[in-house]
Amino acid sequence: MELFAQVAPKTFWNAPNSSTELLVKIFIGLAIGVALFFGLMAAPTQVRKPVLFTTTFVSGLFYVVFWLFPQPINRQPDDAPRNAMEGFSFWISDSQAVIADVTNIVAAFLIGLGIYSLLKVHAGRLVKQQKDWGFSAVLLVSMLAMVIFGYGDFIMRLDPANSKMAGSGYVGWTFWQFGKDLLFNGLLQNMDAAMFSIVAFYILSAAYRAFRARSIEATILLVTALIVMLSLMGLIEFYWGSSVDGLHLSNNFKLTNIAAWLGKNIQTPALRGIDFGVGIGLMAMGLRIWLSLEKTGGTS
Repeated sequence: MELFAQVAPKTFWNAPNSSTELLVKIFIGLAIGVALFFGLMAAPTQVRKPVLFTTTFVSGLFYVVFWLFPQPINRQPDDAPRNAMEGFSFWISDSQAVIADVTNIVAAFLIGLGIYSLLKVHAGRLVKQQKDWGFSAVLLVSMLAMVIFGYGDFIMRLDPANSKMAGSGYVGWTFWQFGKDLLFNGLLQNMDAAMFSIVAFYILSAAYRAFRARSIEATILLVTALIVMLSLMGLIEFYWGSSVDGLHLSNNFKLTNIAAWLGKNIQTPALRGIDFGVGIGLMAMGLRIWLSLEKTGGTS
């Protein structure tokens, strides 16, 4: 009952906690949601697509309006709108917290749908003993074990009597805490570190192929990377700096200063240009998804 009762001041979206008004609003919301869910399941594809497109557009339009429409400043709980524009501004401001909660709920359902799909695919592969079914068995057992020990640890920590578990060390730990620690810290994180360590060799191999001086661009890339790497090697940087100390303007020829100049005047502007291009691409993709022009992902 706390979801719609947490917004202050009280608005169209909420009501006093445990009140009849709040129960009616929750019941109406659930009824509409269930009706839409089963209606979409029973509807043909020709009817389902416009509904999904409209929902996507309206959902995106809310946040576009929220960020572009003027918001109330220093609003007090007893403030009332003076005109329709202020009333709409108040409504948008009040709606954002509720819409954010609904978004989190939908995201939780999507995670549940992903877990269901994962279980369906790998359980089917395990039952039929298809190719590489052993990997599916390891995945299912690992996921089940992590869920069991994770929830066991979570439930025990909810008890105020087990408050010592939140401290450092293993004070008050039980079978559930040690099991979760073994699975998460002992296995998962170490396997993640091992995987990224292996990826580093692939990055090194790609860097070797890219740094071979086959063109002017590759030569510039090779020299620049070499300067930056040497500037991070303390021994080489020390001897290089000692050898150029007697030269005029010697500070300009120290590896650390050259690397800093490259980072400030070459790397940073290039990264900003890349970020700008990526931002334009994200905006274009966002508009395509918002306007339902993107046909990938099963919407075609």
